[in-house]
Amino acid sequence: MRTTCPYCGVGCQVEPRLKEGRIVEVRGAEIPPNHGALCVKGRFGLDFPFSGKRLLYPMVRERKGAPLRRATWEEALDFAARRLLEVLGRRGPEALAVFPSAKTTNEEVYLAQKLARALLGTNHVDHCSRLCHSSSTAALSRSVGGASMTNPLEDIWKTDLFLVVGSNTTETHPVIGAMIKKRVRQGAQMIVVDPRYTGMAEASTLWLRVRPGTDLFLLNAMARFILEEGLWDRAYVEARTEGFAEWRASLEAYTLEEAERITGVERGKIALAARLYATTERAGTYWAMGLTQHTKGTATVQALVNLALLTGKVGKEGAGLNPLRGQNNVQGAGDMGALPDVLPGYWKVADQEARRRFEALWATPLNPDPGLRMTEVYEAIPEVEAIYLIGEDPVTSEPHQDHLKAKLERLPFLIVQDILENETTPFADVVLPAASFLEKDGTFTNTDRRVQRVRKILDPPGEARPDWWITRELGKRLAQALGRPWSLHPGPEAIWEEIRQAVPEMVGGITYRRLEGEGVRWPCPQEDHPGEAVLFRQRFNTPSGKARFIPVHFTPPAETPSEEYPLVLSTGRVLYHWHGGTLSRNSRLQEAYPELKVEVNPKDAGRLGIHDGEIIQVVSRRGRIRARAWVTDRTPEGVVYAPFHFAEAPANRLTLDALDPTSRIPEYKVAAVRLEKLD
Repeated sequence: MRTTCPYCGVGCQVEPRLKEGRIVEVRGAEIPPNHGALCVKGRFGLDFPFSGKRLLYPMVRERKGAPLRRATWEEALDFAARRLLEVLGRRGPEALAVFPSAKTTNEEVYLAQKLARALLGTNHVDHCSRLCHSSSTAALSRSVGGASMTNPLEDIWKTDLFLVVGSNTTETHPVIGAMIKKRVRQGAQMIVVDPRYTGMAEASTLWLRVRPGTDLFLLNAMARFILEEGLWDRAYVEARTEGFAEWRASLEAYTLEEAERITGVERGKIALAARLYATTERAGTYWAMGLTQHTKGTATVQALVNLALLTGKVGKEGAGLNPLRGQNNVQGAGDMGALPDVLPGYWKVADQEARRRFEALWATPLNPDPGLRMTEVYEAIPEVEAIYLIGEDPVTSEPHQDHLKAKLERLPFLIVQDILENETTPFADVVLPAASFLEKDGTFTNTDRRVQRVRKILDPPGEARPDWWITRELGKRLAQALGRPWSLHPGPEAIWEEIRQAVPEMVGGITYRRLEGEGVRWPCPQEDHPGEAVLFRQRFNTPSGKARFIPVHFTPPAETPSEEYPLVLSTGRVLYHWHGGTLSRNSRLQEAYPELKVEVNPKDAGRLGIHDGEIIQVVSRRGRIRARAWVTDRTPEGVVYAPFHFAEAPANRLTLDALDPTSRIPEYKVAAVRLEKLD
């Protein structure tokens, strides 16, 4: 039976073959988006549902300091509802937060944010996009009125130049990386902007090795050069954009000479990159967390958007603005309203007409005030007294890990709903065991807006239940106590039918019947609509219909090297693992990459007397971890690179919790560290 891969945002269609209730083989389905291709995670990493760390039955903690004990579903749900209602009655909705997961289905995310807003009255709703692409969402929303890839993955075969910025695509989105590299072999060109020598840099026409955290200066310098050389699309700018004059004036300081000094990239290479991008009609821009996870992440994405608008690259086939989304359903989680300032379909909670739409559908008044972001909620503990986590492991994923642990110890009430025991489970007052992607039905939305089916292949183990069932049952108890309406949907398809009513302009034409074959992209307003492939062909989704240029300026990272901490730490992923490692490290992939390896440039290693393969300590102002040194010139001198998949050596113990002022995303990509040899 076919289903959708639960790892990255590509949304590969997979066909697991089972024998005696275990996966023995996984094949790629010969349909979009992967056309039979799979990466190592999709091929060998889907056996995590059989891990010995599965949560098999509900558990409750009667009081702080007491151990978790096994409970019935009735007991656990009654206990959770009672405690949430106590906080609501004593402190009000601002003391509660609900965080759905981008690993769960659209239907489950929708139900979770509905519970938060319609029953608890809180807009403290968020998901893991806060930690990866919230800066992309902010920049795209204010400039073009959208928060997704503008072009379909099929456009890769129509693209003549790729501008890939801060994306190690061959390891983080391998199927897309392979598609891009194949198109380059067919004759397309590729510009890669990245401090590390990745598989994309190896395949590039032009590699710009920027210093970490300086991408914004480089992009502004490219824009200034294009203007000076007269290479910009004057007709497009005049007809389809606004704010150009003010933005153009803001580029005065971004000369090629200054860009070379700040970024470390030769001015001739910057000029060549700008010329290639401006003069290639079908040039597509792709980026990921190397661009976004900075205190100036929103500004840097904005600089990339400005560059695309200047050269007329948005609303055209083979071009566009294409953020590569991380989690399998992170696009869908945003679509379904798992954000503090928007309802499903990206309708603003502060918009009275938008609230009226959902108040009529849900038959209850809604809170008009935007909520706190995830990173802000944790800082607000203990003023925030209760958090309902669904598939989130903040102890692993949040920065400055020891600080977060101290916050969670002060949190009065925490519900953890998940499939596997993780680093956050020990802090829980209620643990609710959930079903994995193999054990439930629903839909995911991939990185290019394609809604696809998830199909139940196995029964959940023990007493585990699908997330939609758990949230529905918790909501039933809250609704009964509050005297509010709450729909008892019999299954995911019924929830999807409500979603179609909620946001008809987005998914009104997408039915489960239509999804039996290939997926369907939104926007798809009617059942006879094929789904929109390229966004903004005629107008942008802004009040004027025009895209906005917005001036942005370079600022240094929040923390820079010093005598005591002379190196820059950057974090990220490796091919064999995914994010916090909770899934991949409970699969066969753990055998392929069993421990943390920190990349160290040979010059730094030689100066410090560090040998390849030896165990060292990486130390920041916030903590220290042990890791095995991998001496390699993949990483430039002065920079060390640490994957963040390893709970026993957590890279996020070292990262700082400085936040982007707009999106509130943490600065994961630049932290000052030193390396120490062990006696």
